[in-house]
Amino acid sequence: MKVYEVIETQEIFRGEIIEDYYIIYEQTENKVFENRNNHLFQQERFLEETVNVFKGNPHSTLKKVKAYPIRHLAFGDIRETIRNDFPDLFKKLNRSPA
Repeated sequence: MKVYEVIETQEIFRGEIIEDYYIIYEQTENKVFENRNNHLFQQERFLEETVNVFKGNPHSTLKKVKAYPIRHLAFGDIRETIRNDFPDLFKKLNRSPA
């Protein structure tokens, strides 16, 4: 039996991405149990961190577009990785010349 428990979740890059998309950081604790003689024994336990891109709006079900495991990416590289995969996802900020 597998048990997944969300430990932490947080929206990131809020205000930087286009409407109807959400980027969510999620930390999940994963446990694997084995049933022996009517008792559950924990076989495995590990934490998993992901950044997920969702599409939808506040009045509908969100659909996961892509997940990025943090163990494969440095957290600072996530913005650039998402920008490379979805070039139009981040808003174009208009900056006036100084």
